[in-house]
Amino acid sequence: MRTRVVFFVVAGVVATAISGTAQSRIVERIVAKVNGQIITKSQLDEEVQSTLEQLGPAPSVEEEQRRLKEMRPQVLDRLIDNLLILQTASERGLQVPPQYFEEWKANVMKEMKIPSEEELVRQMELQGMSLEQFKKKWEQGLLIQEVRRIEVDNKVSVSEPEIDKYYKEHVTDYTEPAKVRIRELVVRVGQDDEAQGAERIERLHQDILQGADFAEVARQHSDSSSRDAGGDLGFFEEGELAAALNDVAFNLAPGEVSDVIRLGSAFYLIKVEERTEERILPLDDVRKTIADSIFERKIREQSEKYMAELRNHAIIEIQLDPKTEAEPAELPPTEPGN
Repeated sequence: MRTRVVFFVVAGVVATAISGTAQSRIVERIVAKVNGQIITKSQLDEEVQSTLEQLGPAPSVEEEQRRLKEMRPQVLDRLIDNLLILQTASERGLQVPPQYFEEWKANVMKEMKIPSEEELVRQMELQGMSLEQFKKKWEQGLLIQEVRRIEVDNKVSVSEPEIDKYYKEHVTDYTEPAKVRIRELVVRVGQDDEAQGAERIERLHQDILQGADFAEVARQHSDSSSRDAGGDLGFFEEGELAAALNDVAFNLAPGEVSDVIRLGSAFYLIKVEERTEERILPLDDVRKTIADSIFERKIREQSEKYMAELRNHAIIEIQLDPKTEAEPAELPPTEPGN
């Protein structure tokens, strides 16, 4: 099973078999042409199916149909983009040295404990793919990565002034709110034992005020599931507790115990164990997070810009509507510069 995953992950860098595989030699419907190179319906179907499998089972037939309808145009766009990038790699004379695949193959066979190349071929054939087909996809994936590295990654950088500016504009994102850590002691009541419950919680309250340990009293007498932890509920930000408890908790000093609080069908006592005030995280603590966020945004923007340029200089003919699988109504090809 691990071998299957490795094969698909590596091959998944590039959309399934752009052209030249066994499927492309079969006469079938053409979905699109990109500068004269074709994308077939079987290639689109295969990539859609692979993407659906990654999402997992749909909860209903309706949801499956909705996913399929939305996904097919998106997958076709991805196939077109990958083909445009591969054409760019070809124009620039980029090639993958033969030893790269041999090194990858040797590493996979060692890691997966595959004893021979014949066994590797057999496992690939079980997935409906020959070694040569897989090698082509693998090389296409590396070429796509290399073109993106040259045209996208290498043209993006993040400067210190950008990081500083982002930090100042988003300082609330790096502000830790005030928090309190509380313990609770709960006495639940019904309609018939209201008075008894009130008397019981007041007696426990007095024991605590006279020096009894809150955690121990909660452990022995609380009606809450938190009793095993001595009533410890951990930290809460303001607004996370029920209003009746929140107002009290954030007005108690560490070590203080509240008066009796009635909430729903129970009486409560709470004790504030710790309190942390609101604080702004220093820039040095969040510098890498900010730099990564800016970098990822710039990568997306540069990638979109680069792909728009490629499409603007390409002739793209959509010959089969990916949603309906019908011939598009008088849809002209996109000409370079349009």
